[in-house]
Amino acid sequence: MQIAGFLFLCIVWGTTWIAIKISLEGFPPFTSASIRFAMALCILFPYIKWHKVSLRLNKNQVALLALSAFLMYALDYGLIYWGEQYLSAGVTAIFFATFALFTALWSNFVFRNERFRANKLIGLLLGFAGIVVVFFDQLIITHFSSRVIAGSAAVVLGAAGGAMSIVIVKKYLTNINPASLAFNQMLMGFVFLGLIALLFEPRPTTVASLKIWLAILYLGGVGSALAFGLYYRLLQQMSAITLSLIIYITPVVALGADYLYYGTVVHYRSVIGMVVIFLGIALTQSDAWYYLRSKRIR
Repeated sequence: MQIAGFLFLCIVWGTTWIAIKISLEGFPPFTSASIRFAMALCILFPYIKWHKVSLRLNKNQVALLALSAFLMYALDYGLIYWGEQYLSAGVTAIFFATFALFTALWSNFVFRNERFRANKLIGLLLGFAGIVVVFFDQLIITHFSSRVIAGSAAVVLGAAGGAMSIVIVKKYLTNINPASLAFNQMLMGFVFLGLIALLFEPRPTTVASLKIWLAILYLGGVGSALAFGLYYRLLQQMSAITLSLIIYITPVVALGADYLYYGTVVHYRSVIGMVVIFLGIALTQSDAWYYLRSKRIR
């Protein structure tokens, strides 16, 4: 079930990059993100009421959840939406792939949640290199103007914030029911995003098309309400570093979806990149490195 849930999240979040790009055609970034999570909350709430899930939190949980919500929603999602205005979905995926590296950094050196071995570092770096190879063509044709550089920096900063949020949740908040955790955090995140949108973004002047609303509905229902509930359930059972590897697989899913839906030709370089990504993932989950060291095989 853990593997099935992991793969489901890879498929869902692998298709959200395109959906985010579509949603930005109709709304400013923070407004678009806040509408997405408003929809997700409307979908989650009936589920919580039907299953009688308690939403009560103690004072310490409220403070930690508010911090994690700010990092995950205002910083991570807000900056991803803002940055993707100026970047292609592929280039955004490259910079957001630093999420896994930041997760390992925060988890090992800051919060000391999980022991971090050399094989994990090498595997994460291999995975990141594979992402760059997969989207190398998009990276090369990107003209790094000041806006593109700002967008790239925003995505990396968002990845750092989102990774810290996940590590905080893993260390302090996994005792909360996953549905309650997802709803409470998302509600706080929606408030943060809504305030930023209200204070700094213009109101939309045109009516969004059906395609845009369908993209936001997909992002809110499947990509948020369902995906976050499942993600936090898996986080109770798996390490944060292992779950962060989803970020390395989602670009491969996006590439495959692009091929199936649009008929975009997959370059041989992309296939090589995919192989490198999966080698990196295998290495992060393998203890072979330490077996060889213990046997002193040279």
